[in-house]
Amino acid sequence: MEELILLTYTLTSKKKDMKSTKTLLFSFVAVGLVFLTSSCTKDGDYQLYHVQQTLMSQDFTDPSTIVNGSATGINDNTKWTTIAQQGTKNWTNSGYGGNGYGEFTSYQSNQALNVAWLIAPTQVFTEGQNVTLAFQTAEAYLKSLDNSIELMVSTDYDGTNFNASSWVVVDANFPTPDSEKYAFINSGNIDLSRFKGNVTFAFRVKGSGTNSSLGATYQIDNIRLFY
Repeated sequence: MEELILLTYTLTSKKKDMKSTKTLLFSFVAVGLVFLTSSCTKDGDYQLYHVQQTLMSQDFTDPSTIVNGSATGINDNTKWTTIAQQGTKNWTNSGYGGNGYGEFTSYQSNQALNVAWLIAPTQVFTEGQNVTLAFQTAEAYLKSLDNSIELMVSTDYDGTNFNASSWVVVDANFPTPDSEKYAFINSGNIDLSRFKGNVTFAFRVKGSGTNSSLGATYQIDNIRLFY
């Protein structure tokens, strides 16, 4: 803490002028040393906060953000690609009340199993970036966790060979059957620092158009990738 030094001196005669001047000069030097060696915060109390740099920001306001792709063909790596791995249902651009989002439902597909992917454009993660992902998801009419949504990550997807790529499941916070209908919830900050090089993340959803308990709607929005 700053220390307050009270300086007092008395000039009683001209003979003492020289002595008083010397005393005053010495006291000013002492004050300077106190301020140099004393402060409210010690070195160990400092915290250096890392400035966050955004790699990706997506809120799906552009209705052409999501494009149909193929599990065996070349996809548009500048867009979000949707691939129907099983069945024919895909993710779509949707919105309500001026808010855009990606949406998927198996409702009325008339297919026993629907598996669809929403794949982000590939990003390059370099050493020391410690990338974090965050997003929001909502559900409607979700009755079973078998009607699932998962976050997937790959380091060998090249935008062409989807079936030949390896994908791992990464934990995130998603809606449950107890969640409020159409209410977006936060995924939490998801640490992707273990992935380096060309990194692609995606959302895989499973549903059914013939089993009414597996025909929920999923929505995804406000995706942020930063370090």
